[in-house]
Amino acid sequence: MSGTVKTYSSEAPSKEGFKSKRLALRFFFVQCLFTTVAFSLKFLSTNMHSGSARLPSSVPFPKFGVTLLIVCSVAVLCYLVPVLEGMLIANPRTVWPLWPSCAILVAGLMFVESRIWPLLIVASFTGIILLDLQIGISIKSIGWFILADTVQALIAAWGLRKFFDGVPRFDSIGALGRYALFAVVLGPFFAAFFSANGVGLDYWAGWRVCFLSEVLAFVTLTPAILSWGNHLAGARRPRAYYLELALQLSGLFFFSFLAFTSSQQQSLPVLLYALLPFLLWAALRLGPTGISTSIIVVCFLTVWGAVHGRGPFPEEGTIRDPSAIQLFLVFVASLFLVLTAVVEERKRSRDLLSNVTGRLIHAQEQERIRIARELHDDVGQRVALVSITLDQFKGSFEGNAVAGEEITDLRDQVKQIASDLQTISHELHPSFLDTLGLVQAAKSWCQQIGQRRQVEIVFSSRDVPSSLRHEVSLSTFRILQEAVHNSCKHSEGKKIEVSLWGGRSSIHLRVSDWGKGFDPKAESVSKGLGLTSMQERARLLKGKVKIASNQRNGTTISAHIPLGQLITGKKSPTDYC
Repeated sequence: MSGTVKTYSSEAPSKEGFKSKRLALRFFFVQCLFTTVAFSLKFLSTNMHSGSARLPSSVPFPKFGVTLLIVCSVAVLCYLVPVLEGMLIANPRTVWPLWPSCAILVAGLMFVESRIWPLLIVASFTGIILLDLQIGISIKSIGWFILADTVQALIAAWGLRKFFDGVPRFDSIGALGRYALFAVVLGPFFAAFFSANGVGLDYWAGWRVCFLSEVLAFVTLTPAILSWGNHLAGARRPRAYYLELALQLSGLFFFSFLAFTSSQQQSLPVLLYALLPFLLWAALRLGPTGISTSIIVVCFLTVWGAVHGRGPFPEEGTIRDPSAIQLFLVFVASLFLVLTAVVEERKRSRDLLSNVTGRLIHAQEQERIRIARELHDDVGQRVALVSITLDQFKGSFEGNAVAGEEITDLRDQVKQIASDLQTISHELHPSFLDTLGLVQAAKSWCQQIGQRRQVEIVFSSRDVPSSLRHEVSLSTFRILQEAVHNSCKHSEGKKIEVSLWGGRSSIHLRVSDWGKGFDPKAESVSKGLGLTSMQERARLLKGKVKIASNQRNGTTISAHIPLGQLITGKKSPTDYC
């Protein structure tokens, strides 16, 4: 909690133009620091749990070498980050709006087991005390600050360790609320009663400065460090995610630069609204990692502009009371962290629903296989036995022509039943799909259903890979079955066209008829299980089913099924089907 009020020479700040190169150099220094933290966390997470998405208490904590790396990294960062902040806000009589050291310390405590906490705290306090002595803070004030840091770090770290199963994640309102209670509210609240004695301001004014400075650090720095730790420890993200993150941060930095570093004459408050799309982008698309990093960018440029007399928060080049900046940044950070938590909760609910749907489809397929086997191996065999018995029984009525014809008719009906049972068995469990492949199985099935329903089915295919994953072949075949059955049953047409073709990374299916159409938005249609089943099967494969229909031109059902990884980092629900 070092450097509460930092005083330099009494010279007025320079009124020269904004030095963009110097700002770029300082921002590069910030990036280097966070890159160091990120790689340290990645190294840490690799040794702590192989590919797990979080740090459960049952997983062993890092070995001695990794723990030593964490301790040293946190101690160095607790010294270097405040030094960087001092460089950025080097103006006369400027109050630091953000105190980073304790926020970094608490983040580090989350990555080691509790018995290492005293060592990590002592190492961090060494860096903090060294910095305070260098900038001329009195021994008495340092004592108050260390006492306050100790209280705050222990309250925050104990609460987070007690109520989180490992490293905190900001993916739900409940998790965010627990984090805010201990790290953002209780820790800074009680610590401010001690640190206010060392600030050198009126006690309650100092309490307010201390409290808000720590709150700001815990809603910006700590979430960023923890989110990147969880991010690097979890499933590997595709390259497109990082490209999107880089694009979003570049746009946010550009507009934040315009909004917070323009001179007072050129500053336009309306530019603040330009930040909203980029912050919403991060919250909706990039998760806690994206939004926490975005908040760091906004915080950095806001503070830099304010202490240099630029942007919407200048006070003649100094900040005597940083409350306005602190409240603005705390409000923005809290709002978008809450929004991100809500979005992540919805994503997890959607994933859970996908898993449940996948398991239901799996159960349906297993039940179909069971019934198909019983029909083929049990019922079908008994029906065949009845047919053979009737053939034998027919010989007993050689002198009775009428009885012989009736037995012959009965035998033919039994044979037809046996044939229908075989057809139903193949419908329920298309075993030929694995042996013939999707194209031949689909073509053969279309011929059979066309003959049975007395409908002309024109089948065509091109560029379909010969080797497909079972779940892709099965889901595509089931969608084909349902689409053709719907056309035969409802369209009253006499011709159906089925087209199956492959793309670079997907399978396409189109089933068209020229019979009676329907309104896809009608309530009676939306309640049907057939169309819903097609859409769910495609969605589980991250594909789509589109339905185009009208009363005069018939119906066209199109399906697009990707061939790539189904759900990154998780077992796909379609693995169950």
